[in-house]
Amino acid sequence: MRRTAGFTLLEVLVAVAVLGLALVSLLGLHVRNLALIERDQRVTDATLLARQIMTQVELEGYPDLGREEGDFQAWYPDRYPDLRWEREVTDSPIPLMREVHVRVYRDDAPGDDVALYYLMRRP
Repeated sequence: MRRTAGFTLLEVLVAVAVLGLALVSLLGLHVRNLALIERDQRVTDATLLARQIMTQVELEGYPDLGREEGDFQAWYPDRYPDLRWEREVTDSPIPLMREVHVRVYRDDAPGDDVALYYLMRRP
């Protein structure tokens, strides 16, 4: 009986099956990473926009009590069509201070909300 060096068909099929499973797993991880990067970008955008609204409040001076809301179409036409903001100013338990609450959110993705809280002192 003569033996030749090499792989049998069964060994090659097992190796291809293992390689296929590994590639499918890696592809699944890659798709998950892309989704996480997209979510992180949405949260980063919302954070920067919330900070922009808070900066606008700081520049306007001591804010009036009340609630406002809107979207970003006036500042960035067609760039953030799904983002909305709300700003609420309330009295603080600390004398001569007001609390400013800014929230940037998406109607379709409640987990991506960004909220900032700030205390402003009366001049």
